[in-house]
Amino acid sequence: MLEDSLQATLPKLIHGVRVADIGQGSEPLRILGIRSLNADETNGMKPEDGDFVNLELAVAYKARSAGQDARRTGPSRNAHLLVEFYLSGGIVLPVWVELTGLVAKTRLRVQLMPNPPFLSIMTLTLLGQPKVEIHCTPLAKNFLNIMDIPGLSGWLQNAIDMAVGQYVAPRSLNLNLKTLLAGKEKTDTDAMGVVIVTLKSAEGYRNGDEGKFWLSKKQKRGDPYVSVGWSKWGKPLCSTRIIENESKPVWEETMMLLVTPVEIHARERLRLQLWDSDRFSADDILGTVETSLHDIIESSETSNQSTARQDDLVASDGSKWPGVLRWAVGYFSKTSLEHHLKDVVAINETIDQEDESGCTAKPERDAEGIDTREQQLKDLKEKEDEIIASSKPSDEWLSGILSVSIEQITELEVQKVREGGALETEDGNSPSPYCTIIINHQRAYKTRTKMKTRKPYFNASTERFIKNWLDSTVIIAVRDARVHETDPLLGVVVLPLQKLFKHRSHITDSFPLIGGIGYGRLRLSLAFRSVQAKLPRELLGWDICTLEIQPRIEASTDLPANLASCQLIAETLYGRRKLYPHPDGGWKATIESRSVCLAVKNRYASCLFIQFRKRVLGPDVIPAFSTLWLKDIPDGEELTTTLAVRKNVNDALTRARFNASNDIGELVGSIVVKVKLWPGLSGYHRYMADKDASLAEVMEVMDCAEESHDDNERDLFYESDSSASSVSSTSGSLDGTIDGIKNHFKDYQKRKGELHRKHRGLMQWKGVRSIAWLGRSVENKADELEHKLKGKLKHQQKEMGIEKEV
Repeated sequence: MLEDSLQATLPKLIHGVRVADIGQGSEPLRILGIRSLNADETNGMKPEDGDFVNLELAVAYKARSAGQDARRTGPSRNAHLLVEFYLSGGIVLPVWVELTGLVAKTRLRVQLMPNPPFLSIMTLTLLGQPKVEIHCTPLAKNFLNIMDIPGLSGWLQNAIDMAVGQYVAPRSLNLNLKTLLAGKEKTDTDAMGVVIVTLKSAEGYRNGDEGKFWLSKKQKRGDPYVSVGWSKWGKPLCSTRIIENESKPVWEETMMLLVTPVEIHARERLRLQLWDSDRFSADDILGTVETSLHDIIESSETSNQSTARQDDLVASDGSKWPGVLRWAVGYFSKTSLEHHLKDVVAINETIDQEDESGCTAKPERDAEGIDTREQQLKDLKEKEDEIIASSKPSDEWLSGILSVSIEQITELEVQKVREGGALETEDGNSPSPYCTIIINHQRAYKTRTKMKTRKPYFNASTERFIKNWLDSTVIIAVRDARVHETDPLLGVVVLPLQKLFKHRSHITDSFPLIGGIGYGRLRLSLAFRSVQAKLPRELLGWDICTLEIQPRIEASTDLPANLASCQLIAETLYGRRKLYPHPDGGWKATIESRSVCLAVKNRYASCLFIQFRKRVLGPDVIPAFSTLWLKDIPDGEELTTTLAVRKNVNDALTRARFNASNDIGELVGSIVVKVKLWPGLSGYHRYMADKDASLAEVMEVMDCAEESHDDNERDLFYESDSSASSVSSTSGSLDGTIDGIKNHFKDYQKRKGELHRKHRGLMQWKGVRSIAWLGRSVENKADELEHKLKGKLKHQQKEMGIEKEV
């Protein structure tokens, strides 16, 4: 916790911090006072008598003074920390921090249970900020002691206050003592269910561009989008696409929000906000829709089913604003044992037998046996959870909540490539690892960095909604944080959920790191719980995919002749291909035997856009167009669909690119297209990685996982899109011919990525790696500048980014 607080406030001079040692010393923590509390003194909580114990404690600590006793006990006589600060050039500044004084007051609420280990849930909260006093002593030798200044102690003390302040009332720390004391694996998720929101359309809202006199009347329609989140937290959790210059937007986007006990206890409200995107100023809010989370959970209309709604927009003060928002919402709870087994009578009989045998103590104060029944219900719930966790996830309920917990890495070592494969085992050469969780080829979570350690302990976890557990893959990438170098991959762990959950819905195990420059075993836990939602097949797919279009597109008989002779441009937001008219009718690609493939990144917010392009003197004319929204196509299935061809009149072409409405443009005919969506990244996404650092990171991890797989069969879409056939490597010695030299060069180009990733070839020298890092940094800065400049010229779609532990 202290490392996280320090890392968040480090000056630019220091790039890393590590708590190398921590000890309680020989001086104990003293309890000044302890008293029991009744229900009225526990901040409104109403625990049942005998089930909970509420205590208030006052504790203090005072360091032992220096003297003869200090000489006997040594420098670690008091509670202490050894903090190491890492500067550029490999300079390490150690600082000895002693705790000289502490006064704190806390309240505990412990739930009791009649069976071992007798303790269940504990809630701890601090009454006010604890008073902490520390003393810092720099330990650097033969170095300018710039750390021995009053600001150091204050900085460290502020970091301690920041870390401890997370548990000052009304905040609290919840611990499951039953699980900790019994040493049980995590078999369930923290989330209780999921709220599924579908944003459909909006109309009648006020024009956010009305006051912009420099825009024409046609341009004063606004650029609307909707953000979704919790009202008390305030931060948007997800957002729709921006539909430019539109007064009647149709999104048809679906979003999922996990519901945890935190949202339940905080009595959260679901907030939808309609915004007008602006390029040169802050976005304008056009209205808000709020509804109670409790009402969504408890209502029969939204419990385990989705219900369409139409709500008026209101201002932040509750006053009514013009406009309505059409959307749908539903709360879907986790599946119970009844959804997995048809008969649960045997479990109830087992609990009754255990209760009668005396294993469970029966309270005597209630003659009607009410507390006995409550205990039976608790035991029944525990046994149901154990049975669900020990069984395979249901093939009927494909969607659910996935919990990923990264515990620690053991035996972590890095190979020295230029020293005969020796392993770095000294503490000074230890890596600084961090982990990135990638779910279905999208970065989901990033842990903190553990500085210079071979046995990092993370204890970091995240939970995500998974649409289809049978077709999902989790990849853990472990990297080494380095200065003036691109963080190299120490290794990856590939976890296909279908194979992982073959016999039970949770697993705790250690997996070897493969494919990188390091060795070690990553210990982690995964748990999956289905929710009572049966999504349509179209919604079960991945957000990143590759669209394959069959090489021939047919035209309907009623399509005008002038359109049948046009050239077709098939495009997504991230690629385009041309198709040419064929003498036999329809359109074909340049190479008739090959399909047309396009990269897709935001599949549920984008469409296949087909333009009819006619060559004329001057700029080409686009008389008509067709759209196919990818949200309507299931993954991995070849679909033959008929697309409406609409005339490009006024601004119909611009509106149809982002608006999912079916009433844009005049209908003039149709075309027949065969398409197929392949989930995941492919070689067609590689050019996008040059402009997107996060996508480039995922591509590198995928290449590492693909090359490290025991099966050498590679996915066709992972080959370069310039050629479908792989380049065969030359066997034996080079024959000296021109063809042999070309083949050798092609083979090196193919393997260059793998060699550089493993710090071989040119990348075995640190100087070359630093130059490569410098070049990549310049490219990233240029891309950021280009992104900012484009943001001033056109609207940039909102991206929530990756969740970080710190």
